[in-house]
Amino acid sequence: MKKRNAFSFGMILSLCALTACVTSCKSAPQGAPVHPLDLLNADSSFYLKMPQKTDSVLVTRLIQSSVAGIREEDASAIASRADCVYAGLERRKNETIIQAAVSGSVPGSGVTKLLRRDKSWESASVFEKTVGGDPSEYSYFTQTASGMQVAFPSANIACIGSTVPSMLAAYHSHAFLGDTSHAVPDAVYEWLTGDDSQIRFYAVKPQSFLTVLTGANLNLKLAYVRGYMITDTQHDDQYIMTIEFEFNDERMIKAGEGLLSLAFGLTSSQTQLTTPTHLTVSNIRINKKQLYKLFIL
Repeated sequence: MKKRNAFSFGMILSLCALTACVTSCKSAPQGAPVHPLDLLNADSSFYLKMPQKTDSVLVTRLIQSSVAGIREEDASAIASRADCVYAGLERRKNETIIQAAVSGSVPGSGVTKLLRRDKSWESASVFEKTVGGDPSEYSYFTQTASGMQVAFPSANIACIGSTVPSMLAAYHSHAFLGDTSHAVPDAVYEWLTGDDSQIRFYAVKPQSFLTVLTGANLNLKLAYVRGYMITDTQHDDQYIMTIEFEFNDERMIKAGEGLLSLAFGLTSSQTQLTTPTHLTVSNIRINKKQLYKLFIL
């Protein structure tokens, strides 16, 4: 049996599918629209946005790899109803702490049967006060073996991670109490809400991200790394990626550019210095298998 002590990005999607049919005994009230990114906290070192339309086949395969026994047609049906996944990941020792908010609309009948057969989840509730002071109940489920939690506070948002009660509190605050703030850093929020045709990511703590991506321990004194991926129309097993590197010290640029070109196998024409501390590396081809590693920092 394969041991799973860390949750992959595919498991995020599959858990989203399972939670789509999970609600409390009484239907949750519908409040103001809530952006999924408003539900993530500021504790993650790596943030990600993956629109389903970027690569529905990839999403389907990720679900298949994470849900034992699921049929391809069922996985495809689930993937078609997930609009976009926003996730925050933090690597701690031998585990990855995940928060994910998924927008979409997943049909409940078949997925409900999968959830009911799985006896490894326990249910609980949290209560948030309305403007009038009355309690509003939100149900969530916890997988006993891993501590992973899931909830579905509205008809189009699923919450997944190890801190789902706090995500439910944020949802309630935005939906019913008029909150318009977000905990995610402004720069991250602005980047991830851009271009919905791209997989976008932002590494607030870029060192571990760069190590996983290149296989090399590059200490470049970076402030952040951000980038995006689009499907390679010539090769369906890979993406074309652009990454932007912001350096804390412009004296590191020259050495950093050489090391990055070597790590990615690029020529100098594929790098561009846009400011004294900002380097863009473009036209990086990344295999989708590398992508799986990238998402479990």
